[in-house]
Amino acid sequence: MAKDKSYEYAKFAKIHPDLGRYTNLGFQAYVTLPSSKSLPQGGSYINAYCGMAGFECGISVKYRSDFMDSRTGTYQWHWFANGPEGQIDGPMCEYRDGEKVHIKLVRLEENDHVQFKVDGDEKFTSKHAYGENTFKTDDTCARFIIGSEITRYPTLPSSLPPWNLSFSRLQISDMRYKKASGVWKDVNSDNATARLSHTPVELYPPSPVNFNGVDDDLENGRFAVSMSV
Repeated sequence: MAKDKSYEYAKFAKIHPDLGRYTNLGFQAYVTLPSSKSLPQGGSYINAYCGMAGFECGISVKYRSDFMDSRTGTYQWHWFANGPEGQIDGPMCEYRDGEKVHIKLVRLEENDHVQFKVDGDEKFTSKHAYGENTFKTDDTCARFIIGSEITRYPTLPSSLPPWNLSFSRLQISDMRYKKASGVWKDVNSDNATARLSHTPVELYPPSPVNFNGVDDDLENGRFAVSMSV
């Protein structure tokens, strides 16, 4: 969800561990990026990220000039870290369509700081500690989110236009969450739930309401979505 008072026209898939929902201390997964996509207008984006303690850290692509890869003539991906301490963006076009990337967001046991890694490399570590009270809601607990947005409105519109952003299969695999005990646990259908949602919640969007390609294989630690228009 947007942090300001604007209204995102967006679609989401969210994976929450049900066990230790508000005490888990991290989440990690492999992300296989879509092999193709269509970003139709300025500001539209696709991202895949871990969330925890107010931080949202992952991989993103956006319809914006600095995301344009001159080698391919397409918009490509970078890592990002958003949260209570501001926003940090990684190098543009560091990852390309179809690549498989590992992301990990965790609270460090030695000092309760939050750390983000991509493919094993530290990208961001918080300046401050984040205690157990920062994990107590569905929007701050350890989880994984796939999101896409086509636009946002400064005020709530009376209706929403047809959705026009598409992408091929985006898969999350080998998902794991960190229990309060410090043990990493494999995500499966017995301990986690995947849900689709959309915003603005005040309006019912035209079809397709949510992502219209879903492969729920949480039983084996995998979940994938795609979007066709």
